[in-house]
Amino acid sequence: MEEGGEIRPFYYNECNKDHLATAKGSLETRENNKQWLVCGFNGFGQFEFENKRKLTNFEEFQLPLNENIADVLVACSWNCLAIANGCYLYLQGFISNSPKTIKSIKTYIPIKSIDICDKFCLVLLENGKVYKLLPECKDKFKEITFQTSLTAIAPQKRNIFGDCRSTKTILKIAHIACGNNITIAVSTTNAVFSGTTQIFQFPNHQRTKQLKCGFEHSLLLTTNGDIYSCGNGLRGQLGLEVLRIEETPTLIEALAGIKITSIAAGGWHSAAISAFGDLYTWGYNSNGQLGLRLYKTAAQTLKEPTVYHLPQLLDLATCQCGKNPNEDVIDSNCSPLKVVAGGRHTILQMSCGSIYASGWNSYGQLGLTNFQEYCDQFKFVIKLEDVSSNVNDKQIICGNWCTLIKK
Repeated sequence: MEEGGEIRPFYYNECNKDHLATAKGSLETRENNKQWLVCGFNGFGQFEFENKRKLTNFEEFQLPLNENIADVLVACSWNCLAIANGCYLYLQGFISNSPKTIKSIKTYIPIKSIDICDKFCLVLLENGKVYKLLPECKDKFKEITFQTSLTAIAPQKRNIFGDCRSTKTILKIAHIACGNNITIAVSTTNAVFSGTTQIFQFPNHQRTKQLKCGFEHSLLLTTNGDIYSCGNGLRGQLGLEVLRIEETPTLIEALAGIKITSIAAGGWHSAAISAFGDLYTWGYNSNGQLGLRLYKTAAQTLKEPTVYHLPQLLDLATCQCGKNPNEDVIDSNCSPLKVVAGGRHTILQMSCGSIYASGWNSYGQLGLTNFQEYCDQFKFVIKLEDVSSNVNDKQIICGNWCTLIKK
């Protein structure tokens, strides 16, 4: 597996669109095994729809895997789709300065987590090591070495004579996330890193549950339901009292005492769902991505604020469970369950499986039946089937300009 503590080289296999059938298995088999829905920008062939630069409605799509694999990791940027399963990583889209290209990589240690931005792909292996891959280069897969500057006081081990025994702690990363201008990692010992430098140390009792990154900011959700934010907050995306740049994770006091269960970091906006089923959004609302109106009047003469620096509690319409929105058939028991965000749009999943969307829609990334440039309130899009027992297992991924949903 390893030699001298270092992972053996990764194996690459790169091909263009003409060789997709060989690289990804039988297209006939894949045609009968489409398990994902996708909409939005497809300018670099990352979703292999020929002659379709944008998908204005949800289209069925099969991930580039040779077989039907349930446990798969998916991440998407503006120009590239990343998929990982076991020891295999696939990149599809704009690679090595060429569109409609696939790169497949094999490791000797299973992949635990991935994330991708417009510049690079982050890969976390099961052994706690993190690697950065530059899609435009063939052999630029390098390990990230983290520098610990804030050391936590650890109990010393002693032998039966009372002498200290030297112990060497190996740093292992548990969570990773990246944006175009930010990279955040959290270790198994609760150390938080920005880039390669340690910037914060959580106490042992405060574990990280979710970690998300926007273009320039990050959100960290702890197991006790608190949200911490850091990075560039000049568009209100940090949820703090003052618009500022925050170098270290800072508690969002406006939500302190409210147990949060799901978070999302968009380009310059953020969202969260509480254990009570309340949805909060804050940050930049240039295209209605917060689910808040852009104009006070129908004539669009009085404009609402563009930046909301504090979390806003949204008064959502009662979920109609995917039935005709014009019918008076509602279910008051439905509540927000999960929220994800793209560059300038937000996707909301209800407990019944219904999907709602708001924000920018120029490339169809909201998946609305009736196309419109933007939507400044959450509108029903689609309802996922068979969600009664596994609604929490449904994957929803937002790229900057696209949305993927596992059926």
